[in-house]
Amino acid sequence: MKPSPGNDPHAGQEDNAPTQRISAEDVRKLYDLNARMGFSFHGRETAFTAADRVFVMGRSTDCDLVVMVPVASRHHARVIYRKGKFILIDQSTNGTYVSIHGSEPICLLNGEEVPLVGEGVISLGRPIREGDPDLVAFQVPH
Repeated sequence: MKPSPGNDPHAGQEDNAPTQRISAEDVRKLYDLNARMGFSFHGRETAFTAADRVFVMGRSTDCDLVVMVPVASRHHARVIYRKGKFILIDQSTNGTYVSIHGSEPICLLNGEEVPLVGEGVISLGRPIREGDPDLVAFQVPH
């Protein structure tokens, strides 16, 4: 016996839920381990690929990008690749400031995160100031 619309919990729902419409190619793009982005700090270029799993910035010499700024934490922030996006996550005491080209700067605190897109700059532990030599530039190719 077919349920009537009055007692069918799925009545009125579309058969085309988003998970049913995504193609296998689109799913592969979300988990593309060849995806890469670049960082530039004091004239030195560093690449991060999705296959690397995590990229850490901070004062500690074991970081992927060592930023010797007194207000930076030893392991200040990290970048991960999640579902097709590079995500910056603050893990500091003084916050991580991010300016994505064309947008107002934001401050991340206490584990907050933001996707990195296009290009911009990151400041560890202090607000972004034009001309600051300790800004970390980033670029995420389209």
